[in-house]
Amino acid sequence: MKKNTILSLLFLSLAVSFSAAQDLNLPRKSPRAGASYTIGYTEVAIRYSSPAVRGRTVWGSLVPYGEVWRAGADEATAIEFSTDVEVEGRPLPAGKYAFFLLPQQEGKWTAIFNKNWDQWGAYDYDQAQDALRVEVDAQFSKQVNQEDLRYELIAQNIENGYILLSWEKLRLYLRIKVSAMQKAVVEITTALAAAPDEQKWRINARAADFLLWVGQPTPALQYIQASIEQKGTSFNYWIKARILAGREDYSGALAAAETARKLAAANPEDNFYNEEKQEIERLVKEWKEKE
Repeated sequence: MKKNTILSLLFLSLAVSFSAAQDLNLPRKSPRAGASYTIGYTEVAIRYSSPAVRGRTVWGSLVPYGEVWRAGADEATAIEFSTDVEVEGRPLPAGKYAFFLLPQQEGKWTAIFNKNWDQWGAYDYDQAQDALRVEVDAQFSKQVNQEDLRYELIAQNIENGYILLSWEKLRLYLRIKVSAMQKAVVEITTALAAAPDEQKWRINARAADFLLWVGQPTPALQYIQASIEQKGTSFNYWIKARILAGREDYSGALAAAETARKLAAANPEDNFYNEEKQEIERLVKEWKEKE
């Protein structure tokens, strides 16, 4: 075989081997992970790769101070919001962003939301593409050590929550605020306008239950009164009982609970009271002790 032919075959073999190596699919050292949650009407989703400490010095070494960090491993961490939000009191439009951190040895860190969400690490990071920068406190625990980097989404109520990043002894909180109440009120008003009269009592009752849940008992009482005037059931009288108890009117709450019981007993098709009997009796007992 000619020398040139042998060399050509050798180069071809090496090229094939290199191509196969490029396509090698092995488990990642930093596995892909995610967190998602809905706060109010806003869906929040985080995708990231989760590195482990593995005995290494993280802060100031593996993650240098004063340099933009991908806040994870491999691809840039991506955070997506389905609606406009506020992060640490600053507005951020709906969309998907690369999330970076600028760690500091002293003082606050900088959290960065960058429009170029599809990038590897922070190597192509361009500050001109930043949609938002906010300063955050980096808290370090003396006791708890988080081996694998983790993101969590925690809702505090229908309009407020936070992103929690934990790794090694770092605990970093990013406060999120969304707009939900205004849309909820529009939803209630629209549903009442569209519903036939015989269904309005149920919508008013659900609205009252929702308003009680979000800590607005006064408008909740107005809606439940409208519901009861349209049709008295064990369902809406029990909501009224809970609203009155929330206002510390335990005598009124017990009276409404008793009306709910009587309505259920008089109407075989009114199944709500019996389905919730155990919980109702537990709360009624509590209210009697407080009356």
